[in-house]
Amino acid sequence: MASLCILLSCCGAPRQVIEKEAGPVAEPTTETATAPTEPAPAVTTIPEAIPVPTPTAATVNLSGALAECRSAFPDQIAQAVARASCVIKATDLVRPLLPFPELLDRENALRKALAEQVQTRTMSLLERNIQIQKLHSQLLEEERSRLSAAPADASKPPLAVTQWRQSNGESCGRLGGDSGTCY
Repeated sequence: MASLCILLSCCGAPRQVIEKEAGPVAEPTTETATAPTEPAPAVTTIPEAIPVPTPTAATVNLSGALAECRSAFPDQIAQAVARASCVIKATDLVRPLLPFPELLDRENALRKALAEQVQTRTMSLLERNIQIQKLHSQLLEEERSRLSAAPADASKPPLAVTQWRQSNGESCGRLGGDSGTCY
């Protein structure tokens, strides 16, 4: 039960971003039919589904979403699984903007597996950071290789994509690494 509560609470930051973008949600209306002799039961009309906009380059704030994860789950060891789930939800906002989203999927799969090991104390936080940093570096190299083989795209990548690419650098694998870009 506690795990469910933790998992549900980690959805807050990305959900708040989505709700802000979607705007106010219409409340369901209640219509009541009245007859002169006997009142009819109330009928509730369910409003049509409001489409949730897909993230666009201008609306995705990866750094802000990750800062909310750090704030919501400050204990990187005891809350490792919940924090990783929050980070995965936050980085999911960047996924559609990436040229090769499966690379992010690979990173997040490792993030989830390592978080479990950190929380059960079978792996140190430093070792986890080193492994994430190494994989992130490999993924960026693979992305560069794929992009060089593809036709050149002269457009500048969205800020969120740049933030993801610049994350988990070598300093993350050392004690006292820059926690703002290490996740």
